[in-house]
Amino acid sequence: MGAAYCAAVILGVVPFGGCGGDLTMCDGAAYYYAPPDPYRWDLRPEGVAPYRYAPAFLIPFAPLRLLPWEVFVAVWFALHVGAFIWLRAGWMLAVPGLQDDVIRGNVTVFLAVAIVLALTRSAAWWMPVLLTKVTPGIGAVWHLARREWREFAIAVGATVVVVAIGFALSPAVWSEWLRSLAAGPETYEVGHPLGPLALRLVLAALLICFAAITDRAWLLPVALLVAVPGLWPLNFALLAAIPRLMAPARETRPIQRSEPPSAGIATDSC
Repeated sequence: MGAAYCAAVILGVVPFGGCGGDLTMCDGAAYYYAPPDPYRWDLRPEGVAPYRYAPAFLIPFAPLRLLPWEVFVAVWFALHVGAFIWLRAGWMLAVPGLQDDVIRGNVTVFLAVAIVLALTRSAAWWMPVLLTKVTPGIGAVWHLARREWREFAIAVGATVVVVAIGFALSPAVWSEWLRSLAAGPETYEVGHPLGPLALRLVLAALLICFAAITDRAWLLPVALLVAVPGLWPLNFALLAAIPRLMAPARETRPIQRSEPPSAGIATDSC
């Protein structure tokens, strides 16, 4: 029922004023219609949101941009619904506000997927978080708090490699992205009930450390919601990661606690 409602909104059957224009999936349109210089926001079509992510995001997105707009909308919508279902959070599609990520065509639910994969598969999945919303990438502190040095190095290394290759191939475009981040307070609504971004990053880091040390992975998406640049209803899609992270069979590695060997018994070193 929630998916049907979202589809009705996207098709214009049900009114939606979240984008301030006639185009409902305005965030998805920002990726679809991004010009060769994606940070020339004056070149974007009317009603399309500004493109704010790293240029690297447009590379895996390129096949979708080859589709006609109507087909793209259908595919992008289906991917969102599938992501919510995979996260065991399909019920969020029926909750007003929580469904905005689908309606606007943003990427927040895919970042929730990346968070789960970063904790259960490879820390390299922090890379798409750092190169899109940026500040929720503070979640990689989880590995530091758990003394998972290799995983933290993978998260940072994967991001640095992508950025280095990007700058080598298109230095001007990547420099424009960094300038757009620096101008964020003037071009982006960064309001949040918990205060300024610097304070929230500290709060988020403390909450992440507590979650990591106490093995409460489900708290990580909550901390990242504190760290988002600006709090919009669509950002709550980060919480879709919680059911997967609460599952008894989740594969996050427990903290390895060293114990003194018993007398006369040989033990392997960690």
